Amino acid sequence: MALQGNLEDFELTDLFQLIQLGQKDGGLRITTGIDIGVVYFKDGMIIHAKTNHYQGEPAIDSILTWEKGQFIFDPNNETNEHTVDMPIQQVMLDAARRIDELNKIQKIIPSFDAVVKIVEVPKPGVEKINLRPEEWKVLSFVDGAKTIRQIANKTQLSEFDTARILYGLITSGLASLAAPPAMPKKPVEPKPPPKEEKKEIVEEKKEGGGLFGLFKKK
Repeated sequence: MALQGNLEDFELTDLFQLIQLGQKDGGLRITTGIDIGVVYFKDGMIIHAKTNHYQGEPAIDSILTWEKGQFIFDPNNETNEHTVDMPIQQVMLDAARRIDELNKIQKIIPSFDAVVKIVEVPKPGVEKINLRPEEWKVLSFVDGAKTIRQIANKTQLSEFDTARILYGLITSGLASLAAPPAMPKKPVEPKPPPKEEKKEIVEEKKEGGGLFGLFKKK
């Protein structure tokens, strides 16, 4: 089964459904930038997934947020790992829910490369907020320098789940987006002085020599 192409032309959920309908075995490899993910199928069902940073369902959560990249399905790419037991229909429902949530999150958090900082002077009433263990875990890595991707890597949560938690922390007044670091200005190099035009020096030939001999000095 030759199946390869671009994520801008095919949605991942459509690819999953196509593999399920064909009851295929193999691995669907997706590459986007420096990130690589593989989703493994057995009889058309997802049995395992991995990315550079995640395995199992967190890997699927991460892969489903990718909108650009290349994919190829290899029926010979098999695995003995079994970390996922999820029907394709559930994956598609989760993907639809995730898209709705992501659209809401992106109104505040533009990308997973955004940096978040803790609010130094929180609004009154913030101290009454009770955080769940996952929220404490994410908040502990918020330092005004790490990107959401980096925090996700540290917490072993997917980028989507990390962004979702940070969205809640921002809207509750505990955190805010950090201003992007200012780009260092390039030093203005002094312009080199203009090159002097070479003056062509014409030597006057001796009297009686060629054309110049016609114009004798008086």
